[in-house]
Amino acid sequence: MATIGWIATAAVGAIIVGGVVVGVISVPDIRRYLKMRSM
Repeated sequence: MATIGWIATAAVGAIIVGGVVVGVISVPDIRRYLKMRSM
């Protein structure tokens, strides 16, 4: 049972890290898109 809990914790951590990475990568693109729209 402890192994299942460890795997679940690792999976949640990986999802959070992946979400943060995707967010950091996409922020400059979002800013560029908003800048282009406002012009």
